[in-house]
Amino acid sequence: MPINGQNVRGQDAPATAWAQDDLSQLNLSNTSYATGTPEVGVTFTAPTSGRVILTVGGGCRDNGGNGDRVFIAPQVFRGPNSSGTEHLTPSVVVRGYASVPATEYAHGSRTSLLQNLIPGETYYARVMHATAAGAGTADISCREISVTPTS
Repeated sequence: MPINGQNVRGQDAPATAWAQDDLSQLNLSNTSYATGTPEVGVTFTAPTSGRVILTVGGGCRDNGGNGDRVFIAPQVFRGPNSSGTEHLTPSVVVRGYASVPATEYAHGSRTSLLQNLIPGETYYARVMHATAAGAGTADISCREISVTPTS
C-alpha cells in the first residue's frame, strides 16, 4: 500500500468481489467439504498489501432434529478458477461458520483476514460446506462469499 505522499494505483485497492446464491441445498450428508450446486465463488485480484478481508456465510438447519451441524468454510486457489494451486484449505475451525443444531434456519457468517497473497495475482475463492454427522437431514438455504482488499 502507498505511504504518505505516494500516488495510489488501481492495483493498491482492486474492487471487492461478492457472490451469493439462495438455491437450497437439502438433505446434506457429506462429511467432507463439497461445493454445492451451483458453486458460489468469486475471482479477485490481490492488492499490493497482499491482504484481504474474507467473509463466508449462509443459512443452515437440521430438518430432522438429529443434532447434525453444517460447516461453511472458504477455499481459495491461486489462479482464476479452482484448477489453480490451493492457497487456503476449507476449515470451519480456522475461517468457517458452524451452525447450531436447530430445526429452523439460522443465518450466520465469519470474517477473517487472509494474508500472504501475491500482489497483483488473480485468485479464486469459493464457499464449501460439510456436515458434522452426515445424517442426511442438514439443509442450507443460502450461501455467500465476499472478498474485500485491505491494507
